[in-house]
Amino acid sequence: MRESDEKYGRWHLAGADDRASLVKRVLGEGRPVIGDPKTVARSCQGIALDLATRRYRFYGCALSMPRAGAAHRESMALHLAGLPGWEGWDVAHAWGGDEELRSLVVPGLPSGPVQVDPVDMYVASRDYWFVGWDPEGRTITVRHDESIADTFAGATCLVSVIDDDTTLTHWQLNNTIAPLLAHQGEPMARALAAEPPYPLASESAVTDGAVIDVRERRLRYWTTDIVPRACLARMRETWPGWQVERLSWSYLGHLAAIGQRPAELTMTDGELLDVRWDDELITVRNRARDALPAAPHDLVAPQVLVVDRW
Repeated sequence: MRESDEKYGRWHLAGADDRASLVKRVLGEGRPVIGDPKTVARSCQGIALDLATRRYRFYGCALSMPRAGAAHRESMALHLAGLPGWEGWDVAHAWGGDEELRSLVVPGLPSGPVQVDPVDMYVASRDYWFVGWDPEGRTITVRHDESIADTFAGATCLVSVIDDDTTLTHWQLNNTIAPLLAHQGEPMARALAAEPPYPLASESAVTDGAVIDVRERRLRYWTTDIVPRACLARMRETWPGWQVERLSWSYLGHLAAIGQRPAELTMTDGELLDVRWDDELITVRNRARDALPAAPHDLVAPQVLVVDRW
């Protein structure tokens, strides 16, 4: 195995010519990896090619990620896999980042220590828009508009909880989801229930999310951030007996998992173009959205009552 660093290297390869050029350069100029490659400095983006098994993994940091970033990465992977020269290859985004790339080419690498720094749960702001919560009537009262929280809550994360009785409740948080889930563990569902819920956030409002299915003991998360293996291992420890998995297609998959597809909450093609998506990736994303299976059960979400409309 050989590897090479580039200060301004691209995090994706467009086709067979790009792949051949990179392989030639790395084989000619790259350094051999001796021992544990984890000793090499980390990067904010990278590529791994396994020529024997025809696997291609890439990742890019979130520093300049467009809105709906997780879905953008998945759309890019499907788009690249369909380009000439990638037939027969397994192409995917490396959600584990640099560590995942290294484990691809050096199987059996040990993960880092399973530890996560303490993470407090921060509910998003209720200033200006929130009026009240009626738990018996399961009604959230807000000012001005059903989606007003998207403007004023300032949330980064959407968490939806499916309870034993098939009730569905949402909370908006100011957290990155993976470290939060790993630290808080299974008691997080009870901690959320002690807080008034929120309306369902729109796709443009959040970057992270999770669906906590108490009935099925199934935890699904999505995020634009890299999730190291140690963090994922800790998540499985703190949610014992739960099925823990990344949720495909981020917010779109989140909606499908809770059996809802309200079109007004997802970004339009025009909105995606405005935040640097291109037509090819929008087409890939829309096809994936339309093919997502919806949850097979009817879930009862809180009603949203609006007062003082604009």
